[in-house]
Amino acid sequence: MQKNYYLSKTEQDIMRVIRGVDIVSADEIRELFPALSQEMVRKVLSSLSKKGYLTRLKRGIYLVNEAPGNPSIKNPYRIALALFPGYIAFSSALKLYDLLDYEPFTVFVATPRKSGGRTVGEYTIKAVALGEKATGMTLKDGVYTSTPAKTFFDCFYKPRYCGGYSEITKALYEAEKLDWDEFLGYFKRFASDSLCQRTGYVLELAKNELEIDVPKEVLDYLKGRVGGWTKLVPTLPSRGVGIKEWRLIDNLGKEKILGWAYG
Repeated sequence: MQKNYYLSKTEQDIMRVIRGVDIVSADEIRELFPALSQEMVRKVLSSLSKKGYLTRLKRGIYLVNEAPGNPSIKNPYRIALALFPGYIAFSSALKLYDLLDYEPFTVFVATPRKSGGRTVGEYTIKAVALGEKATGMTLKDGVYTSTPAKTFFDCFYKPRYCGGYSEITKALYEAEKLDWDEFLGYFKRFASDSLCQRTGYVLELAKNELEIDVPKEVLDYLKGRVGGWTKLVPTLPSRGVGIKEWRLIDNLGKEKILGWAYG
């Protein structure tokens, strides 16, 4: 049986005004239609959602669908930030800076406190709580995104959210420029010794093998933070090559870190 998409006059008036908009809030509808009470706005938006003209993202926030019943994903990054206030991060930020070859259907948001996930259409939105590290953002293509330097810090901090070290080294190779002072500043503020060791080893490898222009002062600082022995990938077994200079076990392998450059 075909679903009845009949709209009341009020619903028609609202859809006529918001058609073509990506996301709308209940507060915006009240501003556009001051004669409607708060309760009436809530009921009308709920009805439009049930009929498929809107997709509820969270309380008071709706995605405007181009066709009834089909979520219209024009800008997944704006949807992600409507769901989880923070900034676009990790592989999603790399994509916004044209440093990722493929279109990821998981959009990452870095937040101060809240982790979580939500599926909207074909996209999965994943919020990653970074605590005090949820800083270093800029406005990029109309959405709040980590700066290039902060993007690389976040990727080194949690490489699994950007495709691993292979994607990091490839993005570094393709990046036209990077504010290394800003990049190093995040390590001075937030990084553990082991994070400095892992990052320094990968950066030195990329500099030697790919001729990436990593400043000497960056490597010197990271080398000065070398502590006890650690693993490149903490979740993998300890089998690998011991790098005495960095007191690090490369349990991933150079071919997996830089293989894209030789394949």
